Amino acid sequence: MKKFVIVMIAAIVLFVFLMLNYLVWDKERLQNQRESDKIEQDWLRGQNRILSTTVNDLEQANKKLEEEVAYQKTEISNLEAMLRAAKLKEVNDLQEKLKQTEALNIFKNIMKEDVKRVVEKWFLSITQKSYPESFAFLDKDFTLWGQSYEEKEYIDFISNINSISLAEDRDSSQEDNFTILYGGEPHVIQASLLVNVYITDDAQKNLPNLVNGINTLEVGFIYNSEGKSWAILYVITKK
Repeated sequence: MKKFVIVMIAAIVLFVFLMLNYLVWDKERLQNQRESDKIEQDWLRGQNRILSTTVNDLEQANKKLEEEVAYQKTEISNLEAMLRAAKLKEVNDLQEKLKQTEALNIFKNIMKEDVKRVVEKWFLSITQKSYPESFAFLDKDFTLWGQSYEEKEYIDFISNINSISLAEDRDSSQEDNFTILYGGEPHVIQASLLVNVYITDDAQKNLPNLVNGINTLEVGFIYNSEGKSWAILYVITKK
């Protein structure tokens, strides 16, 4: 009986000891679990802060992009408005230029007989050897075949021409002897002339731009506001 009691007491003591060991182990396990949970929670809180910061950065970046898109839309709208205005101005300028060109061409046709008379008188004075008088038909900045002359130099040069006049008018199927040219300098009336020239043999070397017989010349006329008359600005040979 005593042995049974001793065995039972020993069993109870062993059970109690085992239970105490289990409780101590379970407490340590729980403590370790809490520490592990705390580390995990801290990590999760850190990740949450990182995510929150990332979200804020993305929201700020998205806001800036939206503002940039709105700015670019405004700039595009302004550029489109400027382009429309420029196109409208271009159309208006073109229309105005066409009107001015049309008016200028009408003006040149009206002045055709005036400038034709000037060149005819110039030719006549050269043919009649009235060289000082012929000099008066020239503008102060005149050039003859690309060369400018003082009066004495001009007389020496032009005296090489024995006679010069507009060629006789041809029939209607061919060009006139005096044709207004369009384009070029707007303040200058330009004309194409068919002229009949006679140069003595010994003077031909001094006039390389002219030949005996028919020549085609381009003559520019400019209005002299002081003298209120047209003057010859330049003469060149057209091939």
